Amino acid sequence: MILRKSRNNLAIDLGSSHIKILVLEGEGPKARIAALGVEPLPADAIVAGEIMDYHLVVDSLKKLRDRVGQRIRLRGRPVATSVSGRDVIVKRIKMDRMQEGEARQVIRWEAEQHVPFDMDSVSLDFEILDPDADGLQMEVLLVAAKRDLVETRMRLLGEAGFETAIIDIDAFAVQTAFEHNYEHAAYGTFCLVNIGRETTNLSLVESGRPLLTRDIAVGERKFVEALVEALDATVEDAERRLQQWDTLDHGARQALDDAIDSVVTPIERARGFLTASEGDKREIDEVVLSGGGAAIPGLQAAIADRLNVEVTMLDPLKMVEMGPDPGDVAAGPAGRAALAVAVGLALRGRR
Repeated sequence: MILRKSRNNLAIDLGSSHIKILVLEGEGPKARIAALGVEPLPADAIVAGEIMDYHLVVDSLKKLRDRVGQRIRLRGRPVATSVSGRDVIVKRIKMDRMQEGEARQVIRWEAEQHVPFDMDSVSLDFEILDPDADGLQMEVLLVAAKRDLVETRMRLLGEAGFETAIIDIDAFAVQTAFEHNYEHAAYGTFCLVNIGRETTNLSLVESGRPLLTRDIAVGERKFVEALVEALDATVEDAERRLQQWDTLDHGARQALDDAIDSVVTPIERARGFLTASEGDKREIDEVVLSGGGAAIPGLQAAIADRLNVEVTMLDPLKMVEMGPDPGDVAAGPAGRAALAVAVGLALRGRR
């Protein structure tokens, strides 16, 4: 949802485990990270995209703002941020062909047939996917988010001293980062899987066109909880052991199988959707993992084995330069892949 036009380059990614502030500089296709800050959040401060401890999140964002603000001026830069979770619906629909201005007048009526929310409590946006095509109907990407979710996000950013210009969807931000960094993104069919702490964003994209977008209530936490139970371990020990696949015994690896299956199965279903919707045997060319849970041991191999498809890790900084003193660096096994949403948001504002 674009709230106003902006040559924005400041992104704020409010994840369940970390807040990220990222500032891009540079014109055209060249982008350079001028500042980057990452602040951890306590468990359950944000759950499945919903802010549970509002004041704690505001204070954490202010703390990060002050730290990043020591390197680069943040005041006056409009912000791009994003939302996801059960209060967000993304759906591809068909409607009578018309100009965008006309569609904007009737989109709420069209949405009533597809969105399971009270329309009085929803913020809507849409994009015509085939504006130059012939035919009596056109394909439209419909995005609906509960207004409380949007307004709470804007109010929180405002209390931390920021002005919101763009509210995107996590899955779309990942797609933006992928397409900016990989030339072949424009020519194939890809399943983009962004694994966060609480939620996994799954997006099926063909030649840059989103076909299917889903948020799955499974994330890195499910893997940690599986090890806590299997090993009778603390959460901290389970998180450490999760990154040491070679040290896990057979029982611990079996405990992770169900968690791995909860991510792999929706990807299999997305492949089935592709075949059913296109009416042929079209296949996914590549599964691209990102997010803090992208490096979960055994996951990449399980997807590759089950789907017989290439599985790669997204590098959202592949075509993005690092400034001389950007600040915090991507850490942990997922490394740069954990920055996919933040990079995509900053890139969105430069278009």
